[in-house]
Amino acid sequence: MVIEVSSQEWFQKIAYLLELVALVAVGLLGLALIVQLGMELLAVVKLALAPVSDPGFYDFLNEVTSFFIIFEFIVMVIEALRNHGHISITMLMGLGLTALLRHLLAASNSNGIETMVEVGAIVLLTVGLAIYRRFIHDPDENFEKRI
Repeated sequence: MVIEVSSQEWFQKIAYLLELVALVAVGLLGLALIVQLGMELLAVVKLALAPVSDPGFYDFLNEVTSFFIIFEFIVMVIEALRNHGHISITMLMGLGLTALLRHLLAASNSNGIETMVEVGAIVLLTVGLAIYRRFIHDPDENFEKRI
C-alpha cells in the first residue's frame, strides 16, 4: 500500500516547517535582546550613579538611547511573533527615527554638514511616516490598539 502525498501538501508542510524555524529564530533573537537590554540597564545605572562630567554626560546619553533602541527591537520581535513574522512599516520607520535621533544627540564632535544631513534624514522619515499614516496606513495594523 503506497501513500501518495500531493505536491500541494508537500509544499504546505515545507512552508509550515520554515515558518516554525523562523518563529523560533525570532524568539531566540528576542531572548538575546532581553539579555542585552539588561546589560544596557546596568550600564545606565552605573553612569547615573557616577559623578557628573561633560564627557560622562555624553556616555550617559549614549547608553540611555541605546537602551531605548534595544527596547524598540524587543517590541518589534514581540510584534513579529504576534503577527506570524510580519512587521509593520511604522515600527521600522520609528526605529530608524530613534537611531538617527540617538546619533544626532550623542555625536559631540560632528561637523555642520553631517548634522544637516542627519536632520534632513529625520525630516524625510518624519514626513514619510506622516504621509504613510495619513493615506496608506491600515487601521487594523496599529500595534497600540491590540494591547
